[in-house]
Amino acid sequence: MPRNRVADTTTMLKQVAGAIAKADGADTQVDAERYLRLAQAALKPLAKPTDAMIDAAHEAVWSDGFWAINSRRDFQKAVRAMILAAMKQGETEKR
Repeated sequence: MPRNRVADTTTMLKQVAGAIAKADGADTQVDAERYLRLAQAALKPLAKPTDAMIDAAHEAVWSDGFWAINSRRDFQKAVRAMILAAMKQGETEKR
């Protein structure tokens, strides 16, 4: 049974908030609430992954012709692949 990882979610929000503040040339301590709101807004679209994100996640954990997620590492690989696919797609759309 999965453990409740609320603390990990908070940490992710803080990481994203910090990245947004850094990209903005600011400090999260100056307006922490604002950057947390921006982090939540940035993460919200990831709840509805694009086809490219789903394909990337699928490829990340595909093994010997069958779908198998056997460990937390497999999920980690899938999430990472989805995020990288979204970032790549965003870079392509900028051009």
